[in-house]
Amino acid sequence: MLGYVKKLTETPGAVDDADFDALRAAGWDERGIYQANALISFFNFSGRMEAASGLPMDGPQLGETARQDAVGNAQPQRFNASRPSRRSGPGS
Repeated sequence: MLGYVKKLTETPGAVDDADFDALRAAGWDERGIYQANALISFFNFSGRMEAASGLPMDGPQLGETARQDAVGNAQPQRFNASRPSRRSGPGS
């Protein structure tokens, strides 16, 4: 499964029937494969949205900021409006 997760995350266009056959051979049923795909896709989507929006990434820096906010030692982090927009098309 971890090889499949890596492939779906890094090169989703390369996923093919052989990948699903390998998962079935390893004991995964259709429901399990579907649920894994849903979770993998959701975390890839949310990570890309987080990166594209300028929000802080999960990790020690975010945890330290939250701790400081809780005890009143720092200003809350705000969305960085000065980050260049990645939108294109009408209205951008």
